[in-house]
Parts: sequence; C-alpha cells; structure tokens
Amino acid sequence: MEGKPPERFNMEQFMSKSTENTTSNGVVAYYRVSTNEQSESGLGLEAQQAVCRAYAAKNGLTIISEHTDAGLSGRAPLEQRTALVAAMASVVANKPAALLVAKIDRLSREMLTQLTIEKALVQSGCRLVSAANEGTEGDDAASVFTRRIMSAVGELEASLISARTKAALAEKKNRGERLGKPPATLRVEDGLLVPTAATGSVVQAVQMRAAGAKLHEVEKATGWTRSKTQRVCSYWKGREDELATIWERRD
Repeated sequence: MEGKPPERFNMEQFMSKSTENTTSNGVVAYYRVSTNEQSESGLGLEAQQAVCRAYAAKNGLTIISEHTDAGLSGRAPLEQRTALVAAMASVVANKPAALLVAKIDRLSREMLTQLTIEKALVQSGCRLVSAANEGTEGDDAASVFTRRIMSAVGELEASLISARTKAALAEKKNRGERLGKPPATLRVEDGLLVPTAATGSVVQAVQMRAAGAKLHEVEKATGWTRSKTQRVCSYWKGREDELATIWERRD
C-alpha cells in the first residue's frame, strides 16, 4: 500500500522545541525490537522495559514517558522511527531530562545515526543514558571512547547478522529448498509444492500475461480484482517454468 513518504528528520526544528524544566532526574525510556534481533540477542521488549525500569529505580530517576518502535530494523532511518522521534521530543520538552535505553544499539545499528542523536540531545542540554553503562556516565575521554566502541560493535553485529542470513538463504536456494511461505494457491506435499484447486486460475493468468494479455483481460477471465491480478502476475513473472513444473504435479 502506497502512502505519503515520511518527512525527513529535521534536526534544527527538533532542537528548537527545547524548553527548561525543573525536574533534573527525569528520563524518557526508548525501546526498539525487531523480529530478527529479538531472536539473536534475546533483548526483547519486556526485557528492555525491565532493565530500564530497574535502572531508573536504582538511580532515583523518574520515567516521564516510554516509547517503543516495534518491528523496525536497527538500520531504519530516523524519519521512519516515529517512536524515537517522539521520545527525543519528550526529552527536549522536559529539559534537562535524559533519553534512557537498555543498550546503545537500541537507538540504531549505525554509528552515524547514533552520533546524530547524541549530538542533538547534548546541544539541547540533554543527554543519553544506557542502562548497560556503555560510557554514558560522563563525557571524559574514556567514556566517549567507550561509547564509540559500543556504536562500532553494534554496527558490526548488524553487518554480521545480515551476512549470515544471506549466506544461509543462498545455501538453501542452492539445495533447491523453497524460500519463504508458499503462495496460498499451492500446498507442500513431501517437501514439494503441489497444485490446489485454485492453481488452475493462476496458471491461466500467468499464461495469458506471458502471451501479451492486458490486466483487464486477465481480470475478466479469472474473475479476480485488479490488485489480486497484479499481485499474482507480478509474483510469477520470470518464474513461469517453475509454475509449469508445479502444475505437472497435479493429480
């Protein structure tokens, strides 16, 4: 579904919202989870919440608000991270509050993005706090160095995870294994994709498109909606031989 593209993150506009607040021990908690990272690190949403809340209680901090970006990659740009932008705005609005995270890599898996966020907070009179004590305790040389190292480690981990995933998918493809969930019009039998009662219409549609038929002609022949016609034909484009092989397995 197409929609209005997200606006680019405006750092100057963000920083201009800074206001003074008398509460110096306030923090805004930010959490981020993605399906892959939850399985890789075990640091799911509930774990992050528990870590941040325990850290706040131990250090006499008051959590002003909590914000969560769910199902987002650590490499997603700021303009797609609505919860993070809201958390930063809340921090600045409650200056000199701090942005609290369970680990620095929850902000981002990219060092440049982390530095951008940290710079914006500092220039607004706020700061970043990691419950894992990753160099956010101060701004001395050792603390700054620790933060940069942890940022680099987070970026490296993201690259390694991506490389392992691609390698595993390539190996499965080489073994002839089907990747992803099979289309609803097919079923798996003895490890092979086989036709269902609905596969005939798919074959008809794909053959018509391969022969040069227009979408409206395929719609009329199959009784499908325009969106379904586009989806099915797009899925099988360039894979006609594979569909033909599957169709040959019909009873």
